[in-house]
Amino acid sequence: MRKRLALVFVHGLLGFDRLGRGPLSIEYFRGVRACLADLPVDCHFPRLRAWSRVEARARLLAEYLDALGSQPCYLIAHSRGGLDARYVAARKDPRRRIRQVITIGTPHRGTPLADWFLRHGGALVRPLVEELTTAACQQFNREIPDREDIGYVSYAGRRPLAEMPLWYRPWTRLIERAAGENDAQVPVSSACWGKNCHVVRADHLELVGWQLGRANPAIERPFDHLGFFRRIAEDILNDVDEV
Repeated sequence: MRKRLALVFVHGLLGFDRLGRGPLSIEYFRGVRACLADLPVDCHFPRLRAWSRVEARARLLAEYLDALGSQPCYLIAHSRGGLDARYVAARKDPRRRIRQVITIGTPHRGTPLADWFLRHGGALVRPLVEELTTAACQQFNREIPDREDIGYVSYAGRRPLAEMPLWYRPWTRLIERAAGENDAQVPVSSACWGKNCHVVRADHLELVGWQLGRANPAIERPFDHLGFFRRIAEDILNDVDEV
């Protein structure tokens, strides 16, 4: 009998697993737990330190995975969480239980937004953004190579400036001038990683179900994030069945 797969959802900077209890609780990956409840997978939502550096967050993630035992693991990571996932896969998985790293809106090559905040944001902002600058991510990519025995799949979000909520537009414009299409935080060119990159019509927070703009079916807002995560999970299951 085949072991159940562990889908491990890794949150991004300042993220969380679930806050509160009962009907008033909120989830970082909004509604995903319930959306996938009928599939033959075990979904896990570790809470990492929101403010910590990648190495510290990766250590916590590795400890979480160790507690899962021998289950095959698939890491599904949003934003900065994708760097944590890549770090764990490269350096903290001696038993080779990680089968795939799926990143969503991750700044693999950094983001001009972090570059700008590093220059203008002051000392309080520096710890949050310095690992997400283009220079820091270039160094990360040299030091943390991809493993040849697992698959890397990436998803990038993008919306044109006119579709962004007003408070996103200065960020969108800044990134667009430096690196082209983006999701208001990460350029498409940075979010694409691995052999398979998919681009979807969503801003950075829409990717995990946080809708900060006015609904408008004409521009596919809100983004169908539950259908998106459902397809990711079903693709994983189909790939396993084909092996």
